[in-house]
Amino acid sequence: MFARFLYFLIFFTTIDASFVEEECLNYTVYPVQYELTIIPYIYKTGDSYYDCSLVVTIIANAPNVKVIEMDAKGLDIRRDSVGVFDGSLDLVNKHRPYEYDAGRGKLYIYLTDSLKMYNVHKTQYLLKISFNKHIRNVDEGIFLADYKEHSKTKYLFATRLSPNKAKHFFPCFDNPRFEAVFKFKVFAPPSRVDLQTSNTSLVIAKEQRRYTGSNDYVIIEYVPSPQVTLDQVGFHYSNFVSRQFGEAIINLIHEFATTRRPLLNGPINLVAVPSLLNGYEISSWNLLANGESRLGYIPQITSIKQMNDMTFELAQQLCRIWLGNPGEPQRTRWKEEWFKEGVATYLAYYLLAQYNNGEMASEDIVPIGKYGLDMKHKSMSLDWHHSTPALAAFNRTLAVEIPSRYKQLVTMKTASILWMVENWLGAERFQKALAKYINSRRGKYISLEDFMISLDHDTVECLHQFFNGSTSSRVLNSWFHQSAYPLVNVQVLRDRNPNVIVLKQRQFSFTSHNRVDSNYLIPVSYIVQNNQNCYNCYQPRFTIGMQTYSFGENLNGGWILLNRNASGYYRVNYDLSTWRLIAKTLKEDHLAIDELDRAQIVNDILALFAAGDLDRDTALTVLDYLNEELSEVVWAAVIDGFELLKTDGASCHMTKNLYQEWQEFMRTKVAALYKRLIDSREQTANIRLFRSNIVNFACFVRYRPCVSLMRTFNSKSIARDRMNPDFRETFYYVLLHESNVNLAGDGLNLWEVEDKIKSEHKLREENRFLYRIPIGTARPLELMRSTTTEFLISTESTVGSTTAETLTAGPSGSMSREASLLITIFLIIFVAMTR
Repeated sequence: MFARFLYFLIFFTTIDASFVEEECLNYTVYPVQYELTIIPYIYKTGDSYYDCSLVVTIIANAPNVKVIEMDAKGLDIRRDSVGVFDGSLDLVNKHRPYEYDAGRGKLYIYLTDSLKMYNVHKTQYLLKISFNKHIRNVDEGIFLADYKEHSKTKYLFATRLSPNKAKHFFPCFDNPRFEAVFKFKVFAPPSRVDLQTSNTSLVIAKEQRRYTGSNDYVIIEYVPSPQVTLDQVGFHYSNFVSRQFGEAIINLIHEFATTRRPLLNGPINLVAVPSLLNGYEISSWNLLANGESRLGYIPQITSIKQMNDMTFELAQQLCRIWLGNPGEPQRTRWKEEWFKEGVATYLAYYLLAQYNNGEMASEDIVPIGKYGLDMKHKSMSLDWHHSTPALAAFNRTLAVEIPSRYKQLVTMKTASILWMVENWLGAERFQKALAKYINSRRGKYISLEDFMISLDHDTVECLHQFFNGSTSSRVLNSWFHQSAYPLVNVQVLRDRNPNVIVLKQRQFSFTSHNRVDSNYLIPVSYIVQNNQNCYNCYQPRFTIGMQTYSFGENLNGGWILLNRNASGYYRVNYDLSTWRLIAKTLKEDHLAIDELDRAQIVNDILALFAAGDLDRDTALTVLDYLNEELSEVVWAAVIDGFELLKTDGASCHMTKNLYQEWQEFMRTKVAALYKRLIDSREQTANIRLFRSNIVNFACFVRYRPCVSLMRTFNSKSIARDRMNPDFRETFYYVLLHESNVNLAGDGLNLWEVEDKIKSEHKLREENRFLYRIPIGTARPLELMRSTTTEFLISTESTVGSTTAETLTAGPSGSMSREASLLITIFLIIFVAMTR
């Protein structure tokens, strides 16, 4: 049987439940403990249901409470089972016991006497309900999932209770801030001809004992959980096996923390759920539910991208758990949960850099590097719009309440800003300060303000001399309380000795709106081409704000590059002379510039062109060297940047003809690298990912050899299971683009379905982009003299040159667009008249 479920046995400690915050007690009725006795039935036909007896210990927080309002949806409540007991006295009104509004998902229980306020009488009540629920695979909260075992279909129960889905599982007080203890008891039915055998269940707590009761039911009792919110609760029932997994990531967490503190009390269980629920529940700490394609790795089926996604999500979730969970002996709480999300993401990328796809690094600390660049570009692609809120806008928002459209922004932007501060302070200093702070706050509250005070204390040695008086807290505050990100314009005054570099920031935008002066506190690092007289060129040395900032530096006729290591969360635009010098170096010896700096240059170039801040000739001139570029980091930045050309409303005024010219340009640049990677037999994880990205990009820009290769996979002579899984998403994209077929999901495994969905989404977005832009006018080609005395004028609609010079009017003396057009018209008339 292929195991859907991966089991972590971490270290065992004791539970010390935390007390509920007082701010959560301002409701009329509050749950203290839920006791659930569940009898699940999974039939071989797939028809499934469970019976449940629920006992909720409640207290009253207000006087004169005679109606208890609960959340319940899709449940069959047994009419005579509802009771509210004060000792042995049932307070439920016998004439009108309850009303169940199935549409709104509300259950109202009516009482004969008012409940006594707990803060006066210390009275607790027992609320008892029995119900059953039929389960389907399309249900919410709790659902049925199918899987294959020896070619036979089997089923399982699993839950996903966030956000506000617990009411589909059992009647509850579905408030995301309510915490309670949960106690489970599960009766597993005996073997029957019509029932599927299921050998165990999983909940959020450790199994206490297991025994056989009457009628041969196997009874499984669990220890009471710590106080948790509903979204942290989980229940799973199936026939499953266990595997050890993730030990390397856990060891790296311990190494970072400089302590082997256990992650939690008890096991961490990884549970498979339907693919539409991919992604861990961010509050989960014991049952980590994710899609099977994100949990299981099969070399013949799983692509390198899917493996990377799985590894990142696992690392991110383990970091969330380490940063604070209800199961730890001393509960750590975060006042700003968006900040916890960002720290967990930053740490996940840090761990992946050390892990290096299983090739553990020998250095003490490996820089985040390409991972940092990836998270920054993901965030920047979302963060420029005027409607995007500042991170501090989520200060009182629980992590489960962050809207899905902002989750990647919150995680990636926060992590990117931390990476910027890390590069400013130095990686070792920053990471030691972070680990020291987290360890010091065990069992206490963590707040952003407290963290910044601690970071200043541990990293700033002399307040008024360190980076122009700027501190970590000032930098972080300026970025967390402002939305979007800046563009730094660089003007080099080369007629002065020493040269003067003038810096001015404004908000970056792809449209003509919101291009206002900004006031981010930006740590500035830079390098210069001729650095013989440059003091300490490789470290950040000052910060800039809203005011224009200038400084002197002897460039000796060379370029200056801001944002060294690409860690700054901003873009840079240089004056035309500096761009030409950068382009010249890239063309002559691109390795003279570090790959992270090259990656940032190419991404900035494409973003600046899309935003209308840079003309096409300059953009193409800088990018002209790409046919010599072999760095996976740089090409990842190119691919991300190329997507920015399709930004809705971008100021570059994209047209179909212009977009085709960009595609043709990229075809000429990716051709050599494509052949190199296709011919290579190397199968390391990094090369596989590089190859997958380049093949995908080459087909996306319609590079003919790539498209032809994908067509061969559609031939009947090549079985689907022989296809390289790293090319599968590209294959589906090409197939859909060329035939416009409806790829049915029947017969596809979960990994294939995931890639099919991605390719369909990508094609829809491309079609939507092409539909909304105008056709435009094709650029005329430069004139070419024939072997006779006549001039031949090309009528091709697209440009096919292999270098930027055939597309641009650069220093080589090629004519301007207007002059070329006039001469073309004159020659057409002249040739017609002479004939």
